[in-house]
Order: sequence, then C-alpha cells, then structure tokens
Amino acid sequence: GVGLSVHGHFRVATEKTVFAMPETAIGKYAMYCLFPDVGGGYFLPRLAGKIGYYLALTGFRLKGRDVQKAGIATHFVESEKLPALEEDLIALKSPTKENIADLLNSYNVK
Repeated sequence: GVGLSVHGHFRVATEKTVFAMPETAIGKYAMYCLFPDVGGGYFLPRLAGKIGYYLALTGFRLKGRDVQKAGIATHFVESEKLPALEEDLIALKSPTKENIADLLNSYNVK
C-alpha cells in the first residue's frame, strides 16, 4: 500500500482518494505501541508541519485534496479525467520524468 507507493516520483490523488494507515490506530485500542509498516515509519515523520506525527498517532484518514496538501500526493486530478490521463501517459513515445511531470501538471487541478 502506501508504505511502498509513497516513494514513487509521482502520486496522483482524486476527490475519491482516501489515505489511511489503519494499523497506526491499533495502538489506541490495544496495549501496544505505534507500529506502522516500515514504509510508513519512514515517511510519516518526514511530512511537513508534523502532520505525519498526527496521522501516525491518531490513525486519522485524509481525503481528496488534503492528501496533496499534506505532501503525500504530488498531483490532484479529477477522477473523471483519469481515463484521458492514462491514455496520454501510454501515448508518450519516450517517457522521461520531465515529460511525465509536464503531462501530470497539465491535468493537475490547482
């Protein structure tokens, strides 16, 4: 899940996205310490403004645009535009980070 995919160069969220690491909430109800997966334990404390600590300690879920605002998603695209984005990504002749970024930026909703 998130612990693996968050390390990708590009992460797209939509209005339907829900970011959750429910394993972090287990500690609230059991006699155990906070124990997110290895990937979560790495990236959560590195999010800006201590939001990662909050997410880790509470198990709170982020939805939609808040996933991008927290720095987890790199782009926000309306879900109805995902099929067109996928077609445009597939149509790239020689994909590079730069032209993928340009394409994602063209779909990114500010």
